[in-house]
Amino acid sequence: MATNTDRVLDFLRLIAPRRATNEEISARTGVRPHQQVFQITKRLCDEGVLRSIRAGKEWEFWVENKSAPRPIPPAKIVVTESKNKPDESQSALARAFEAAARTSMSEHFKTALVAGSVNNVPKVFDFVSADGSIVGDAKFYTLVGGVGTPPAKNATIAEHVWLLEKTGAAKTFLVFGNDRRVPEKWLQRYGALVRDVAFYYLATDGKLERIN
Repeated sequence: MATNTDRVLDFLRLIAPRRATNEEISARTGVRPHQQVFQITKRLCDEGVLRSIRAGKEWEFWVENKSAPRPIPPAKIVVTESKNKPDESQSALARAFEAAARTSMSEHFKTALVAGSVNNVPKVFDFVSADGSIVGDAKFYTLVGGVGTPPAKNATIAEHVWLLEKTGAAKTFLVFGNDRRVPEKWLQRYGALVRDVAFYYLATDGKLERIN
């Protein structure tokens, strides 16, 4: 999962060379509270990553070159031996999948996608284009015990489909990793109710496939 610093940097790289205030950065990335954005931009300026200038009562921040968000190849996601608890390992895998999915979906739609909010929908989506016309989220799920349908996850998928539809974006999607049976079983049961949200599956070898 992208850190708040990643979200701030990705957004500023996306709009470069345009400048943005802390207030705009917070609104576009979903990083809150405002004080946290202030701390991030101050630290990045101190490190020489960002430039800043005072404009009236506000400070504006920018990066000097319009580079794409850090490229993360959609390579195989490998689990190494670790002393971490199982839920910690799963969380690390989910973060690695989101990073790979961001690169894959950005390439698929031919535009940079960063975390952010759209049209007052109270949700920070994993993937949002600069103009808000493309919105999506990543899901890294598995079946219960490898066989059972996860009711809580089914409810979460339904909630995210509903939220994506409320954005009014031209293109909306969910991209799944880990066990493709989860979205497939969901679509078998509820797929007829989905209007415009595309379901994708991203395999560990980087192959992207639409499944609805």
